[in-house]
Amino acid sequence: MRNRGGSDSEAQRAILRCALHISWVAVFILLGCGGSVHRGGLVVTQTPVEGPAYAAVGTILDQRYPRGSRVVLVSARSEPGDARVLSRGLFAAGGPVVSPTGKRIFFSGKASANAAWQIYEARLNGGSPKAITFMPGGAMDPAIISAGDIIFSSPVPRAGETWNSPQPAALYATSPGEPPRRLTFGARAAVEPTVLRSGKILFVSAHPAAEPNTLLSLGLFSMNRDGTEVTSFALDRDGAPFIHRPRELPDGRVAFLAATNDARDAESWGETVRTARPFLSRGRLFSFPTGRCRSIEADAEGGLLVCFEDAHPAGRSSFHNRTAEAPTRRSSAVYRVPLNADRPGASVFDDPNWDEVEAVHVTARATPRGYLSTIQPAEHTGTILCLNADFTRRERMDQAPPARVDRIRVLSGAKLDHPSVLGEVPVKADGSFLVKVPADTPLGFEALDPEGRVLRRLPPTIWLRPGEHRSCLGCHEPPHRSPPNIRPLAAGSAPVVFADGVISAFAQPAGSRPRSGVLNSK
Repeated sequence: MRNRGGSDSEAQRAILRCALHISWVAVFILLGCGGSVHRGGLVVTQTPVEGPAYAAVGTILDQRYPRGSRVVLVSARSEPGDARVLSRGLFAAGGPVVSPTGKRIFFSGKASANAAWQIYEARLNGGSPKAITFMPGGAMDPAIISAGDIIFSSPVPRAGETWNSPQPAALYATSPGEPPRRLTFGARAAVEPTVLRSGKILFVSAHPAAEPNTLLSLGLFSMNRDGTEVTSFALDRDGAPFIHRPRELPDGRVAFLAATNDARDAESWGETVRTARPFLSRGRLFSFPTGRCRSIEADAEGGLLVCFEDAHPAGRSSFHNRTAEAPTRRSSAVYRVPLNADRPGASVFDDPNWDEVEAVHVTARATPRGYLSTIQPAEHTGTILCLNADFTRRERMDQAPPARVDRIRVLSGAKLDHPSVLGEVPVKADGSFLVKVPADTPLGFEALDPEGRVLRRLPPTIWLRPGEHRSCLGCHEPPHRSPPNIRPLAAGSAPVVFADGVISAFAQPAGSRPRSGVLNSK
């Protein structure tokens, strides 16, 4: 009996050892992806050193990620040949983001030369990439919202037509197994979204121009994850005309790439704004000279992962090890840069046969915050309360006070130069007005004097979601100002209601300013 019991114990221990071994193998497969690559590695976009010329490409992604571009998984100590291709089988790919769990990668890719760009998912435990969008005009710029939903931009603009396309790109969100839902409805493109830790979505769009021939000015805009409360966040005609890839830094600042133009070979550099005063804190991100900056991401260790382009001897790049005699070429590599560093950090990955243009850490991180949506799907309108249409910015301190606003003309439509007129709303004695407008429609406003002259104009570039209630301080009001703690007169009366371009209800409420002229509606 004793020997038999001993044999049973040995057998049980062997089974336990085998089970533990299998468990560790499973954990390694789930977390590691095989080979020498594991959690804590890097997902990198590599483009061919000699890419096609700008004139030969079709869309902005063909320009950004030419044929053969790929998304790979490496470790910080990997040799160039150790990269595992996550975009295996695709014609081109780029723009990776890592899920909060650190187990899934999303990126833009195209299956063939003539295929549309779509958003693909790759899992770190192996397998082929899987398309998760099927947008007719293509999809790009994936980012991850709270609850695991994916946000992206569609359609993919043609090269050189991002901001003057007849069908401007909009932001969409998608959940597994459900059709995509549109989030933005402006007349200008909305591209390159990123999700802040607060759960807000930050994206790039163009500031509305009061006149059709005004030079283009790109800026950063924010909104909630359901498309409500779209707001200008930073940058307004105050620097380089093109900006790209906004990212939140570990210290709470927002970094982005500023560029001389939107071509693939444009000079670009890193800039930053503080979230406390984003309109008044724009400055260079790096205090040291750099080559062209291709991407900026937060590092898992509290610093930055940056892809710099560097002129260096053929072979592995370095900011520090150069020889004047050796032939040089410009290529990009991945660098780790501490925050507020006075010199570039060490190159953490560089394959001399490829340009590394984007890099992100494979690590778990906090899921962006979520909140309850205020959208009411059964509604077809939203409400705007303006506190004081006379509150506006001055171009100069010695400029005379602007003329007082008599009424507001409400505009609608995607054509910035030929919008429809929904009607006009009188302002109250304190400059306030309340109006109900169609939802999910580009909206604009013109502030008129008693003779009907336009004092200030906002083209149709904002929108309201169904059932949304918005308020604004004024008309072209200065940024970073809080409203006075008083109840506007318009809040005590029913709103003027516009529906389908026709005034369905209108009254001259008590307290309105004396008016001249006639209301116009179409």
